[in-house]
Amino acid sequence: MEKPIDRLIEIDERESAKRNERVAFLSLMDAVIEALPDALIVTDATGKIVLFNEKAEFMFGYHRSELIGKPLERLLPERYRARHSHYRDIYNRFDISQRAQTMGIGSNLIGLRSDGHEFPADITLARMVVTKGVFNLALIRFSREISELAATANLDPAREAPSDREQPTDEIDAGR
Repeated sequence: MEKPIDRLIEIDERESAKRNERVAFLSLMDAVIEALPDALIVTDATGKIVLFNEKAEFMFGYHRSELIGKPLERLLPERYRARHSHYRDIYNRFDISQRAQTMGIGSNLIGLRSDGHEFPADITLARMVVTKGVFNLALIRFSREISELAATANLDPAREAPSDREQPTDEIDAGR
């Protein structure tokens, strides 16, 4: 006959194994988020930032600790903030689909770095509905046009070095 203490030990060992598996899974998810090739920003339905990965830190020039809990609009030029907030409200109210939505390709979506430089961006949005509520996920990359410009400038050996009179554009500087 099994003693009650043996049964408790067995249950504790199973629970510990489950906990260890969960910790390993969460560690893997954290590594995936940080390894993404694009900036990842997740906001709650009100637009407060809840997740900001390493690529987002590089792109926007902020450490995540400076932005977690802050409004996403902080990453936009002032002239776009009210409009973005309005569009978010409409998106949250009427877009009930679970599909990803790409924005910015061919249009002028602009991000704002901590140093005040603006840069064009391509953004893919997705909605996540989980037990804690509705969250919006944004994958952000420097606009293709700027990436191609920067690649041409850096990789074309036939291209002459810019003269002292030529000034690099803010968009290319923001991509460094």
